[in-house]
Amino acid sequence: MDAGTAAVLGALAGSVATVGAALATGWAQREGARIAVRAEHRRERREPRLAAYKEFISVASAFRSESSPYTIPGLIPDDLEDEAADSISEAAAELKRSAMDVALAGPRRVSKDAIRIERLGNHLAISIRLFVHFAPQANAAIDEKLFQRMRRRGVVSLARKVNRAIDTFLLRAQAALDDDGSLGRR
Repeated sequence: MDAGTAAVLGALAGSVATVGAALATGWAQREGARIAVRAEHRRERREPRLAAYKEFISVASAFRSESSPYTIPGLIPDDLEDEAADSISEAAAELKRSAMDVALAGPRRVSKDAIRIERLGNHLAISIRLFVHFAPQANAAIDEKLFQRMRRRGVVSLARKVNRAIDTFLLRAQAALDDDGSLGRR
């Protein structure tokens, strides 16, 4: 190979290397910008989620306090008053309002848990209302076995499910807030 051909090939190799380096640098810059935009988006989503989760946890904790006596059959008096049903119904309504904020904030798994808690709370409020309505009275003829079954399966079971669902929500909300997106979608 003569000196001229070597010089041309050397210049061509240098040009190809320069173009390759420029393409690699451009790709790396685009990926870096994409990562930065994704991180900013996650940060912007995290703050409203945190506020919605905190509010929901506060309301769910109040509901748990209101419904805790119903988790133990022996603590439920046979002659519950309408005020007890009204109180748990108000707490369930507040739970519903707060659950909608969480459902909109996402992500999907946390939203499902919040909606589940809201539905269970509503079912519990209805069960307590029915329990109060059908409570055995001196002049009423109601089957005592049916009444006790209503207490165990309707009220106690639902109250326990609400408590477990709130615990699950707490863990899922924490995981959603800790998620940096590096593990992919779940």
